[in-house]
Amino acid sequence: MSGAAFHLPEEVWCQIFLFLSDEEKGKVRSSCKNFKRLIDHPSMWRNSALVLNKIGSYNTQYWATMRRRKTSRVVVHKAGTKEWVRIASSLPWLTAITIDQVLDVKALGTLQRFKNLKRLAIRSSQCPPRLSEVLAPLRQLTHLCLCELHGAPTVKLIGAVSQLTGLTSLFYHEGDTPLTRWICHGMFACLPNLKELSLKMGAVYGTLPDDYFHLPKTHHDSTNEVAALDTVRNKSLSGREHPDQSDLGLTRLELLNYMDPVLSPVALEPLCSLQALSVWYRDRAVEPNRCNLSVWLRKLPCLTELTVARAYVGFSAGGPAEPLADSGRHWSRGPEGSWTADAGPPAAPH
Repeated sequence: MSGAAFHLPEEVWCQIFLFLSDEEKGKVRSSCKNFKRLIDHPSMWRNSALVLNKIGSYNTQYWATMRRRKTSRVVVHKAGTKEWVRIASSLPWLTAITIDQVLDVKALGTLQRFKNLKRLAIRSSQCPPRLSEVLAPLRQLTHLCLCELHGAPTVKLIGAVSQLTGLTSLFYHEGDTPLTRWICHGMFACLPNLKELSLKMGAVYGTLPDDYFHLPKTHHDSTNEVAALDTVRNKSLSGREHPDQSDLGLTRLELLNYMDPVLSPVALEPLCSLQALSVWYRDRAVEPNRCNLSVWLRKLPCLTELTVARAYVGFSAGGPAEPLADSGRHWSRGPEGSWTADAGPPAAPH
């Protein structure tokens, strides 16, 4: 590199470095002290997530570097109590944490030390006992993802989720069957700010009730499966801007492992604010006429984005009928109401 290049303003170098991958930043950082200082500036890492594995091997200098970068997002693999305490003491300002494989639920009590934590994801793990007790105090959360937590106690877990009244985004991918209507209604009533919802549907015999996504104006059910939600739900109903509203206010809905006729043709009708819908089918159906997707689209006036994978052969959005690849396809709807397919496959579901 010419000597003149080193005299470029720091602002220019920072703009250049923003185009580099995390790995490339590391290589540039090791080339000279000045670049090391620039690379470690927090603006370089604002959109990066730090992956923490074998946490016990990280030395004091490593944590000092992460503090200089003001790292705010981490992915944690197999951490015990000692490791979590180290993370909390070194990076107390974390706003987003993803946990792969929970080793000790007691260690997760450390999450309460992250006062700025807004996004939490727990995935690919046997659901630890008392996880609900860990989640319930995290009232500051706005985004929660529970993915593939095998053996989770549904009612207790949903009861804890229902106490997180500030949630705007919920990804609940647990179990092999859909949540019952009453559990959903109790949860929906407690989450007045929810805008984005992703559910793993799974197999079910028959069709879920038409009002599955309909927020009841009143709730008088006293069955055992919703008893655990009643106390929390009743407290939160008064917190809604309009307690008698039946529209959930969702703007994004994702259905994983879905298969018709789990939801009825009118099931999505109450979601009049929905702007984006993703449906990831479990299998292709032999009978295209059983697909409810086309009916749903006619009931969603605000919908502008659609993602579908493994759809029925007979479905097509604004084009000839054709089978869809397993990777799926994404459509956008223009002002005139016609659907246009994007060139590449959509992003995989969370």
